[in-house]
Amino acid sequence: MSFRLAAVDDFIDIESSSFKCSSYKNLAYPLGCSKSELDSALGDGDFVVFSDTAKVGFVRVKALFSRIAYLDLHLLCDVADDDIRAVMNWLAAHYDVGKYYIQLLPNEQREIECLTRLGFAEEARLKKQLFVEGAYCDLLMMGSEDKRV
Repeated sequence: MSFRLAAVDDFIDIESSSFKCSSYKNLAYPLGCSKSELDSALGDGDFVVFSDTAKVGFVRVKALFSRIAYLDLHLLCDVADDDIRAVMNWLAAHYDVGKYYIQLLPNEQREIECLTRLGFAEEARLKKQLFVEGAYCDLLMMGSEDKRV
């Protein structure tokens, strides 16, 4: 497993439909973005994750404070547990993180299943929070075990 800061070219060969209903970064991101818009939207917290040479997915660090990390996650394959765990271990080692939160849409089953296997649990559900493809949908907040105490 390896990861590095994401670049615009990491998104170019990915079908936009895979991001169509994803909570990664912004809804439908990078669907509808031009290359220059995507370039300006990427920040130092956007990582692309690899397993051998294949892309596993994307992790975005939205915020870090008080030993809590708020992340966005978008997976490109069904089995990415070890790769995502490695990114979280790296964050914990470099930033002394003890708790992770990730927001997801209910249809992001690949991500929900991966996080559940990693010990995450649904901690909150905001009903009809986001408008997606003509309908309001829930926003799930999944949290990891709190290792700060």
